[in-house]
Amino acid sequence: MISRSFICIINAIAIGTLLFRPSHPLTYALDVFLRAYLVFLGTVMAHEGVHGHLGASRRANLWWGRLALLPSMVPFTNFHKTHRLHHAHTNIPDKDPDYFLRSRHALEIPLRAVAMPHHWFFWLRSRGLLTSGDRVELLLNYLGIASVYGLVALATGLDRVMAGMAPTLVITSLLLWYPFAIQTHEGYSTGSEPSRSHNYYGRFMYWFSLGLSMHRVHHIKPWLSWLEMKDYVEDAPPGPTRLLPRRDIRLDSPVS
Repeated sequence: MISRSFICIINAIAIGTLLFRPSHPLTYALDVFLRAYLVFLGTVMAHEGVHGHLGASRRANLWWGRLALLPSMVPFTNFHKTHRLHHAHTNIPDKDPDYFLRSRHALEIPLRAVAMPHHWFFWLRSRGLLTSGDRVELLLNYLGIASVYGLVALATGLDRVMAGMAPTLVITSLLLWYPFAIQTHEGYSTGSEPSRSHNYYGRFMYWFSLGLSMHRVHHIKPWLSWLEMKDYVEDAPPGPTRLLPRRDIRLDSPVS
């Protein structure tokens, strides 16, 4: 119920604020950054739905997962299918859909982060993993997204929706995929399970990401909800800096 409440609040604020037009550049910046963070939290809640933490039935998790991703304009179907494959084949090229984020150059990182949700569709299609039922669900999901934002555009103007959502989605992509996907799999080890993903130290990162910072714990114990992972948070050991987020990296095999 806590996660479902978050989803409702996220949707109400992230979409509802599009009905207002910021009158000052600073207000506009605050509007975009607030919405970007809320959309990020929506993706975290959708992640909970993939693992069955939003309800007691598959239908409930699919429904709440779709709703959680509504502010991001991303259909839940692709994420639901690819994330399970990411867990089954973590860091294995051609088998892990999220391996796409491993960049050869730093300049590729923002491009791959923005392209990631669209990459899932083409990755699944190229491997024949999209069923006819998936395609129908995708179509209906996109129609639902278009209907919601279409109504908002009618009420407030297409220019407001574009100006409010375009920078929001770019910032959300960078916030989600760099610290909580690329950095939590740095090294892309294919060794033991503890070496394939990493945790962030500290309660700030835990609460900021609603548990997404506990990436190793999540991979090893995916049956734990974000609230249940709180007991696994560790304080950072003494080090040169206490200001920047730090990760617990445990590589036990050569980088692959």
